Amino acid sequence: MTLVELLVSLTIASLALALVVGTVSTGLIDATLVKRNTGIQAVMEYEMEQVSASTFTTPAAPFSDCFATERPSSPAPASGGYQGACSSGYSLRADVTCQPTCSSAVQTWTIAVSTWPASSQTGFSVQVYKVTHT
Repeated sequence: MTLVELLVSLTIASLALALVVGTVSTGLIDATLVKRNTGIQAVMEYEMEQVSASTFTTPAAPFSDCFATERPSSPAPASGGYQGACSSGYSLRADVTCQPTCSSAVQTWTIAVSTWPASSQTGFSVQVYKVTHT
């Protein structure tokens, strides 16, 4: 085997290895993102239901709930209240607040989800309008 043949063989083997590693790592990253995004969507839906089902009060207190994606259990309130810490095992925190001020006629609730324990915003938030019926 000449030096040129050896270099060609090594190049082909390296490209094949890079293709296999790239395919596997892309699949792992995609699976992680899908799991996270599915969890975030479920958290948003849960919190929208909580806001809709709650009694219309002024002033409305902000709150935070913690959610687990690995071993799902019931959501738990964040310790320390609004934007407080989540216990170990929880990976998402929803911060729910009535902004800018909760009026007696129309309330604008904002739901923002962040990862935990990094407490970094996921880029997912939604606003829900709540109107009093007389």
